[in-house]
Amino acid sequence: MDRSDIGQKTKLGIFYNTAARMAGTFGQIISTVILARLLAPQDFGVVATAMMVIGFATKFGEFGFHMGLIQRKEDIQTVHIDTLFVMDFAFKIVLWVIITLAAPAIAVYFQNPILEKLLPVIATYMLLECFSATPLTVLKRNMDFKSTSIIATIERFITIGSSILLASLGFSYWSLVYSKLLGVSTSGVLAMRKTGWLPRFRFDRQASRDLFRFGILISLRNLFRYGSDKVDYFFISRYLGSEALGLYEKAFELMRLPQRRITRAVNRVVFSAFSRIQDQPERIRMAFKKLILAISLVSYPMLAGLAFVAPLFIPIVLTPDWTPSVRPLQIMCFAGILRSMDPFLNSLLTTTGFVKSTVTRRAFEFVLLAVGTFWGVKYGIVGVSIGIVVSYVIVMFLMLFIITAKTSVKWMDYFGSQIPAVVCTLGMLAVMALVTRLVSAYVHPDGVAMLLTQVVAGGVAYVALHLIFRFRPVVALYEELRGDTRQLMKRLKKRKQSARRQPVSTPE
Repeated sequence: MDRSDIGQKTKLGIFYNTAARMAGTFGQIISTVILARLLAPQDFGVVATAMMVIGFATKFGEFGFHMGLIQRKEDIQTVHIDTLFVMDFAFKIVLWVIITLAAPAIAVYFQNPILEKLLPVIATYMLLECFSATPLTVLKRNMDFKSTSIIATIERFITIGSSILLASLGFSYWSLVYSKLLGVSTSGVLAMRKTGWLPRFRFDRQASRDLFRFGILISLRNLFRYGSDKVDYFFISRYLGSEALGLYEKAFELMRLPQRRITRAVNRVVFSAFSRIQDQPERIRMAFKKLILAISLVSYPMLAGLAFVAPLFIPIVLTPDWTPSVRPLQIMCFAGILRSMDPFLNSLLTTTGFVKSTVTRRAFEFVLLAVGTFWGVKYGIVGVSIGIVVSYVIVMFLMLFIITAKTSVKWMDYFGSQIPAVVCTLGMLAVMALVTRLVSAYVHPDGVAMLLTQVVAGGVAYVALHLIFRFRPVVALYEELRGDTRQLMKRLKKRKQSARRQPVSTPE
């Protein structure tokens, strides 16, 4: 694959993944509102605890083999794909047995008897995921992001739709479990159909060694990363209970929406693209700067705006029962700004061969977050949120020290690329505060009209500030995106025209 082809596929991949994630974000927001009205915080809390246990086991059993297949420079053969599936499925079966046997003890530890019957059922998610993970990995390696985006979108809406339906029928927390199983099963069927791959229990030692060399370090990194992501859930569930975890999880998930739906969509493409140009440091540096600029332009105003409107958004949209989530959400939105850049920092080091550095960093992050959340749990979910933010600030600077030492990226490449977003976001917040104060005499301060006024004022102000300042990097990015969009529309138009011109065959 030549350079121009990689660049074109990268842009198309980002377009398709972002479109899919945006659709998923819309669905996620709708489902969050509806499910928050159908289910209690305890329901979300107990499922979050179960998924934390399953997620940790899954990361432990993955061994990074899937990323090893994507990163591999040499061509892959069918035996590599089959071996990947066999290793993945074998590990997951062992983990399912362990979780099922350990369920009573886990339920006692978290002081929640529901976990004893919940864990064996939800652990089947690991087994079902094996049938989608392997073919999806093949699609990602081939940079067929259009197909992966479509499959991910269908899975997301199947999960959302079924969870709402089951919750409305009175399935309580089981609605969240069954919907996940249905969603991942759908993804597996679609992915296997697209690739034409069917599960085969064929194992090759050499192929397993090829995947293991790269995968073992990725596994350690992912294990520490997942521990970092869930250590706050662990302490809250253990010491504060399911209701507190449900409230905290809702705030945490709202904060993560920009990262999960936008940043990760782009990063999935970036990892594959960076892997193809890993021996071209200057090209990677320029691409990195552009990515940081683009992500900051989207995530900064979303997170800052969410923090501003949270006191109205939570009680109005999710009902007053979720009001205790307001302060944690506002605090964690600052952590979300730091987290939105984190995946690209890791991809940069991983694809350029410095996997050991990311493992060390993840281990340090895990320890730091464990200490911060253990201290914060004494002061409730607000204290945990503060501990998270402080830890992320320290981790960000540590990561930048590693990045600047190991790659061609400089400190100014990172911070300088974010200046347009920071300036316009701060201006946006100032305008929102001013408008709120001016209209408070005419609009009910706690009503829907005030919430809509804040949202509209923030959106208009952010766009207007960019038009006023016209930062050169932003203008250049806009022109490039406009050109790429025009080319994409032309290609789609040509495909439609060629499809119409093709003669329709008729049976003799």
